[in-house]
Amino acid sequence: MRIGFSKDEKSLAHSRIFTAPQDFEEGMTLIQKIAREFCGNEKILGVAGGIAGPLNKDKSQLSNSTHLPQWVGKPLKKRLEDLFQSQVILDNDCVMAAFGEYFFGAGKNSKIMAYVAVGTGVGGARIVGGNLDNNYLGFEPGHQIINPAGNLCKCGGKGHLEAYIGGSYFEKLYGQKGENITDEKIWDEVAFHFAVGIYNTIVHWSPEIVVLGGSVMKGIPLDRIKFHLSELMYVYKEMPKIEKAILGDDAGLLGALSLLNPQN
Repeated sequence: MRIGFSKDEKSLAHSRIFTAPQDFEEGMTLIQKIAREFCGNEKILGVAGGIAGPLNKDKSQLSNSTHLPQWVGKPLKKRLEDLFQSQVILDNDCVMAAFGEYFFGAGKNSKIMAYVAVGTGVGGARIVGGNLDNNYLGFEPGHQIINPAGNLCKCGGKGHLEAYIGGSYFEKLYGQKGENITDEKIWDEVAFHFAVGIYNTIVHWSPEIVVLGGSVMKGIPLDRIKFHLSELMYVYKEMPKIEKAILGDDAGLLGALSLLNPQN
């Protein structure tokens, strides 16, 4: 869990990283404690943030999560509004990171950006003209099916992209954590599966640029992704830009900040 604070609504004055408590109320207490350490007795004018997993239609609570099951169905937005007596904006964590890269990072000055992040799992979002593209249940590119009879995903489905490239699957797939893998053949295999997922994302979302973020992207060779993608690209004569995200851990915080200050 990352918590940041801004005084000028344009940049981060402070940020810290913590282990997210599994207990919902412990999480709320920690957020309030750190916010007060940052702000003292100053009035907090706005709160925005992202959480891993899909939210309900009005973006007020987490509707499903393999990472924070005890937070599912809890009144997240209402509790934050009560704690800080301010407006609260919530969305999926990848949506927030996508806004960060769109306004401050690798997607800056683009019109249509697809963002895909590979960390513990795989998430993403489509940003069009500075706004999150219209959607009904959110975006879950990590759960696209790339092999109907393939690897079992933690959500219960089979052959999902996440089950081939998500960090939490590496130990089962390759017998070691992603950060310990040095075998180029393994990373090339991961790059191939990711290229298949990116191809599907391109033909569905038709982006000007695809920005790839998340902790696992530190290990996946971008040149191999582009190579495999070029071999899959038959329908379009021109491939969109494929770039690595540049904001690191601050992407989600900066994305949240952009929603609190639309003038960014």
